[in-house]
Amino acid sequence: MGKRQIRIFESDIDPKLPELVQKELNLILKNNLTLRGTIYKYDTSKLYLKDTIHRKHVIDKSAIAEIIIDHTTLY
Repeated sequence: MGKRQIRIFESDIDPKLPELVQKELNLILKNNLTLRGTIYKYDTSKLYLKDTIHRKHVIDKSAIAEIIIDHTTLY
């Protein structure tokens, strides 16, 4: 079993958001902070993320550099 990383860059985030809700991911901000957790909701300007120790974060979409998802493969 292997892993592949799916990287979603800043310009592609808005169209991909509906399929990212409730998936575990890494959120990389422009200030180089990385948050790991799941997006539980979003609106036009903000993301709402619950991290791995169940703390909630509200993040402006403009602060996001990229989103990385680990995808497990069969090989």
